[in-house]
Amino acid sequence: MSSKRKDFLLILVTILFISAILFGIKSTPKERNKVFLDYFDTVTEITIVSKNDKPIRDCENYLKKMNEELSADSENGLISRYNKGESVEFSKDTKELIDFSKTFSVENENYFSIYLDPLIKAWDIKNNSGYIPDVDDALLKCEKKDTLNLGGVAKGFVTDKIIKILKSHNVSSALINLGGNTYALGKKPTGESWHIGIKNPKDDNGIIGIISAENLAVITSGDYERYFDLDGMRYHHIFNPKTGYPADSGLHSVTVISDNPTICDALSTAAFVAGLDDGWELLKKYNCMGIFITDDAVYFSKSLENIFKQTDFSYKYEFLY
Repeated sequence: MSSKRKDFLLILVTILFISAILFGIKSTPKERNKVFLDYFDTVTEITIVSKNDKPIRDCENYLKKMNEELSADSENGLISRYNKGESVEFSKDTKELIDFSKTFSVENENYFSIYLDPLIKAWDIKNNSGYIPDVDDALLKCEKKDTLNLGGVAKGFVTDKIIKILKSHNVSSALINLGGNTYALGKKPTGESWHIGIKNPKDDNGIIGIISAENLAVITSGDYERYFDLDGMRYHHIFNPKTGYPADSGLHSVTVISDNPTICDALSTAAFVAGLDDGWELLKKYNCMGIFITDDAVYFSKSLENIFKQTDFSYKYEFLY
């Protein structure tokens, strides 16, 4: 069994387990539609409350289309072809995402860049068995800004568009989870908020807390998602665009919460690279809430006080702003 297939099955089983506990919908089968998909190199779960499956099929078609456009790895992906120097025509949505990402990269150039594809491919974290690439050479290629990699923001953007598709079908209750990029639309049919677990970066099966969410995106970046260990050091997939190395900011994960999943996705990456103090400043700049996890502490926005339930008291919990 391939490594990717093993990862897919592991994530799928985990999502099924968490869904059964936290995301259960008390409704009749005719009202509930759920699908698991394999796009954006992760498991996508969409749960909606609707009497027909048209909304969820439209979401699936959109995911398939955008996965083909935004992939920097697949041979036929439009971004991949663009990076090879081919002339390609991007869709309106992809152009919108590229424009946003370029602006965000300029505004936060020390912490975020969409021009890191040569660096990402040099490290090849998914398949790396323990080697350090020629970082300087990769950074020189990145400086040309003639290739794109939208992995730090694509899932958030696509989540936002899926929400718009569901609303166009008058769906008012749904949970979208693109490999940890989660959006809670409305409430459960029971009238309760959706419950979204925040993963414990030290425990594959543990959580440090639960967010009670309505019309909110809850998006996390962490050093436990893709990595390899070498000589006592962890090398993960979130890179500092200035050093070319995996970010060493003292953080294990950053979760960003707001009603804008695109901003949340980009910010979770940038804030992780920035570290605790500068990362909080970034969240305040974009008017977002957050949860930062270090070795022994969980720092969270005071505005989350009424919707964040702490669950793992091996950590110290503190308000930061």
